[in-house]
Amino acid sequence: MNTSRKLIGAGAISKIYEEDGMAYKTFSDEYPLSWVEYEVNVQQEILKNTQLLVPKMELIKESKEIKMDYIDGYTIGDRMRKEKYKHALDDLIDIQLSIHNYNNLKLSQAHDEFEKQIKESRLDEDLKNIGFSLLSKIEKKHILCHFDIHFLNIMYDHNDYYIIDWINAKLGNPVLDIARTYIILKQYAQRLANKYLKAIVKKGNYVMADVETAIPLMAILRLTEHDATDFEAKLLEMIHNN
Repeated sequence: MNTSRKLIGAGAISKIYEEDGMAYKTFSDEYPLSWVEYEVNVQQEILKNTQLLVPKMELIKESKEIKMDYIDGYTIGDRMRKEKYKHALDDLIDIQLSIHNYNNLKLSQAHDEFEKQIKESRLDEDLKNIGFSLLSKIEKKHILCHFDIHFLNIMYDHNDYYIIDWINAKLGNPVLDIARTYIILKQYAQRLANKYLKAIVKKGNYVMADVETAIPLMAILRLTEHDATDFEAKLLEMIHNN
C-alpha cells in the first residue's frame, strides 16, 4: 500500500483512500476482479447516459482497485449533524426522484435479479413463496433505480450533491427502490422512515398500495444480506404484517 495515501472510508468489502486529489477504492485479495469490473461498468453507464452528478471512475486492473474523483466534502447525513441542516430528507427525496427520470439503460432487470436472488437464497420455502408472489404483483418496468439511496450515499461538496455507490443499480419499478430506502431508514434512521415514505409517494405521484406491496418483498431480499441479522425481527414483522 502506498504510504502517502490517507484512509477516508471503510466498508465490509472495501476501503477508500485519498491520494493527490483522487480517491482509490481497494478490495481484499478474495474479492473477484469481475465484480470490480461490474461496478465500474455500471457507474460508467450512468455517467454516459444521464445528467446525474456521479463521480468518474476507472478500473486499475493490475492492483484490482477503482480510481475515481475525490469529492472534497461529506455525506448528507454528516451535513444534518454538522450544520443542523433541516432539509436533508427533502433533498434525498428530490435526488431519488431525479434518478427515476431515466430508463432503458444497459443495466440488469430488477425483476429478474430479485427472482434469482430469492431462488438461490437460504431462506425457507414459505418466505421464498411469499417473495415470488409479491414480485408477480409488481409491474415490471425499466426505470433507473439506485437500490441503495440513503443519507450516506449522497455526498455534498459544499455546492452540489453527488450520488455514489451504484453497484446495486438496476432497471425496475421505482416502488421497489422506494421500498428499499424505506427499509434502510427503518433500520438506521427510524424516526424519518414514515415521513420519507409519505413524502416521496406524494411528491412522486406514486400509489401507496403499490409501495406497500413492495415493502415486504424488499424486506425478504434484505434478509438475504449479511448486515441484516440484527434487524431480522423487524424485517419479519414487515413481511408478515402486510
